[in-house]
Amino acid sequence: MKFLIIARDRPNGPYPPDPTALNRAVRDWVGARLADGTFDCAYYLLPRAGMCIANAESHEALLTLMRAWPSFGYQEFEVHMLADARHGIDDNHARMKRDVARLEAEGQK
Repeated sequence: MKFLIIARDRPNGPYPPDPTALNRAVRDWVGARLADGTFDCAYYLLPRAGMCIANAESHEALLTLMRAWPSFGYQEFEVHMLADARHGIDDNHARMKRDVARLEAEGQK
């Protein structure tokens, strides 16, 4: 399963005791997730957020992954499940065809 994760600093949250060390820990951790394929990509969103596309086998595995994030206690996360666009387009097309067939069968077209 693929997830879009957006991470932002908590507006009124705790401040890390050593932000420079935390910055390096996050960089190393994200780099390792990119190297092992857990993240497809990771980007900085200007001015104060980051995003990645993460791969996880389940929602529970995603939760465990997010809790391992070095800055988990200092950030808030927005998570969106992702589906392949071609599948979504084809699935929508099939739904529309079923709707047309049903309307034709009911004599409403």
